[in-house]
Amino acid sequence: MCAPTGIGFLYGKLDLLRSMPPFLGGGEMIADVFLDHSTYADLPHKFEAGTPAIGEAIALGAAVDYLSNVGMDKINAYEEELTLYLFQKLAQVPEVQLYGPLPNATANNRAALASFTTGEVHPNDLSALLDQEGIAIRTGHHCTQPLHRVLGVNSTARASLYFYNTREEIDAFIVALRETIDFFGRMFE
Repeated sequence: MCAPTGIGFLYGKLDLLRSMPPFLGGGEMIADVFLDHSTYADLPHKFEAGTPAIGEAIALGAAVDYLSNVGMDKINAYEEELTLYLFQKLAQVPEVQLYGPLPNATANNRAALASFTTGEVHPNDLSALLDQEGIAIRTGHHCTQPLHRVLGVNSTARASLYFYNTREEIDAFIVALRETIDFFGRMFE
């Protein structure tokens, strides 16, 4: 959300949040302390153990304001457009095996990312060479290790998009991806 790491928010039904015990202990979340028990502060302080991330919270608020001013509907529409373009370009690279649903031009059915493998090239090797070209991708299990087992792959690469990305950056990624695959292909010959 264009905010720093280490910050987030919890959204839930008031009655449910009030009935939940805190999962961490520390300052700010206690209302009263007795010798045999403690009571908790009201929301949101009940879940704020320790010193709050004040700077991060201010930055998150500014990020929310920024995104609201840009318009979430505009961001979503642009990301859908970029995702379609990314998949069109990846489909032109024969070595690429895509995982997950293909984007749909008429309905928002996926996140703005593509998980893939490239034949014999391990995703970590692919990522390392793309990084040297200024292209950042993620590799690994992406919190879906059971799915990777079902698919029979030990790791995938993932190209992620956001509203600050451009078609030209996708084009540069595809060029670097092809060059990297070609480089490794020569090694496997």
